[in-house]
Amino acid sequence: MIEILRAEEHHLLELGEVWKEFMDFHTRIDPYLIRKADGHIIFLNYARELMTKPDENLLLVALDNGRVVGYSLSMVAKRAPVFEQQVYGLISDMAVIGSHRRKGVGEKMLAEIMKWFRSKGINRMELSVAHGNPVGGSFWKKQGFKDYLHRLYLDI
Repeated sequence: MIEILRAEEHHLLELGEVWKEFMDFHTRIDPYLIRKADGHIIFLNYARELMTKPDENLLLVALDNGRVVGYSLSMVAKRAPVFEQQVYGLISDMAVIGSHRRKGVGEKMLAEIMKWFRSKGINRMELSVAHGNPVGGSFWKKQGFKDYLHRLYLDI
């Protein structure tokens, strides 16, 4: 049975392994996203820092019999002061290991994320999906997310 919990310090090593799989998956989509050899350590330090601000950040783990099989990182974000609606919910990361995809793990994490955002009075969530990621793109569209911006780049 899958359990969704706020991440705690003892989850971080396993979470780092899920993060590496997540990043390696994205490297196959776009080599620009290749991780540094110690990227997981940097990420875990970042995650540890975010965990100290639970009112602003939500780091969840998905556990299967106590084993981390997914994680998500969400945060309260703000737009520039020129916009009427300044605060929104940002889903920075959501990853589920390959063996547990298409089994409802992401949907369970998303339900907890939505509950957390609603408790903060936030009624809009945003995220980015790597172009060429059919797994992520189809998951988020199935959940009701819609396109509204496209990020472009140019190598110079």
